[in-house]
Amino acid sequence: MTQPVLSQILDAKSLNSDKDGQAILIEGSGTYHRQISTDQSVAQNFFDQGLRYAWGFYFPESIASYQRAAMSDPTHPMIYWGLAHAMGPNPNSRYSGMPDDPKSEGLRAIKKALKLIQNASVIEQDMIKALFVLYDKDSISDDHQRDLAYIQAAKQLQKKYPNDPDIASLYAASFMNVGRWNYWKHDGSPVGDTGKIAEMLERTLASHPDHPGANHLYIHLMEASREPQRALDSANRLAATMPMAGHMVHMPSHIYIRVGQFEKAVASNVESQKVDKEFLEIWGDRPLPNLGTYPLSAKIHAPHAIDFIKYAASFQGNYETAIDAATKLASKIRPENAKYGRNQKRLSGVCLVNKMFGRWDKIIGSQPIAFGTPYLDGIWSYCIGSAYLAKGDVGSARQELGKIWKIISLSNIDQYQVGPTPVSSILRIAALGLSGEIKQASGDINSAILDYEAAVAIEDKNGYIEPPDWPQPMRHYLGAALLDAGRANEAEATYREDLDWHQNNGWALFGLWQSLAAQGKAQEAKSVYERYEHAWRNADTKLARSRL
Repeated sequence: MTQPVLSQILDAKSLNSDKDGQAILIEGSGTYHRQISTDQSVAQNFFDQGLRYAWGFYFPESIASYQRAAMSDPTHPMIYWGLAHAMGPNPNSRYSGMPDDPKSEGLRAIKKALKLIQNASVIEQDMIKALFVLYDKDSISDDHQRDLAYIQAAKQLQKKYPNDPDIASLYAASFMNVGRWNYWKHDGSPVGDTGKIAEMLERTLASHPDHPGANHLYIHLMEASREPQRALDSANRLAATMPMAGHMVHMPSHIYIRVGQFEKAVASNVESQKVDKEFLEIWGDRPLPNLGTYPLSAKIHAPHAIDFIKYAASFQGNYETAIDAATKLASKIRPENAKYGRNQKRLSGVCLVNKMFGRWDKIIGSQPIAFGTPYLDGIWSYCIGSAYLAKGDVGSARQELGKIWKIISLSNIDQYQVGPTPVSSILRIAALGLSGEIKQASGDINSAILDYEAAVAIEDKNGYIEPPDWPQPMRHYLGAALLDAGRANEAEATYREDLDWHQNNGWALFGLWQSLAAQGKAQEAKSVYERYEHAWRNADTKLARSRL
């Protein structure tokens, strides 16, 4: 079905009286309502749905809803404000390096809103004027300076209307667009105004606890912090604000994973896929317009949810769930897309899960799903090198290690990115990790520890993303090596550091229990072992140490 371009929607003469093929109201899309100064109930209902889907980051669904609202009331400027908002940048698009408003439809929409601004209330006029700053290249040609000007416009808007949750969310998003996920330093201190934005969102949520945008943005703001539990209430509320929006059902898992609630993280993402499937069955063949900056929709969200299942299940010690998710994820990627960005990570998931769980025969008996990029080739050598080592073939393991170092030396190693962390850094972790394994197996435990420590130092500097660019914490290797070296007190410190970030993960809890027991700390060891048993309740894997 052909989707209408915005120019058709903006032209009242082109409006179709029967509305065939246009958006429908979705039961379960939420109840959040923002009254606009229209007397058309259909326009109001579709405006509300469009706004909710925009806060849910399903922008094609949002745009389609706003387009339908414009058919009912083509003269109301807030509908075009909504289109411009949905077509513009968001923290995820900026993080991914996507161009803002690539088809200039957002600019057309905000100009239409300005043209009709006399039909708006005072607060609506202020919102339209503020958003126009983001698009006004004629006045501010430099993109970064225009971003900063928009932050100031949104800040002043929020100061004027401090009790408006949409305006608070707009202000938060304006800041987050510029931060692009870089909101916290490694030591947990805020970057720039992150702390002020967090406090502003907390005040907003205290008075509007069910606002979809404020909860969603607060989760994204806090997930990479040292206090992700601050967003746990938002995580627990979010899915109910838009129960038929798969991304909003998934989003709580960004916090559940950080606080070690892995069972809930898996459940959220299973439900997310179910919800998206139900939505698409209801939506039918109606278009989901790809007219804006960020194309995320119910049609393409499933791989992200499956990726989270793989990651959360791995920390649960549940191999079957993790490998099932990894296999499904890889099967969704067409060969011609194998070298595209995060697809490389998703393709490597099968061998990395098998490595994490010590399924050496499965690695040796398989072939790489894809190859031909530094990342894919290097990760394969890392996985099969460990498998060879586990089978006693030290020579082949060393050959694979040599391949990784050779790849690292390539001039084009960082040409095919997989996430925020350079491929060269990821493969250095792999090389140091495999080197440490070889040295540890050969009895050179002190040299192995040095390699693991170097790998940990690189891992700590990785860019933030969930699931992370390096899926298995290297402290699990370092801690086990320290225990083998009789340095239990250092192992204890290593596991506690890991648990500070990867909370309640059974791998580190098992190692912490071993390190405490080795030091004769019986009571504390008993308590930690009970925590381990609870964390490992869904596991199908037995541990002898913190890595296999």
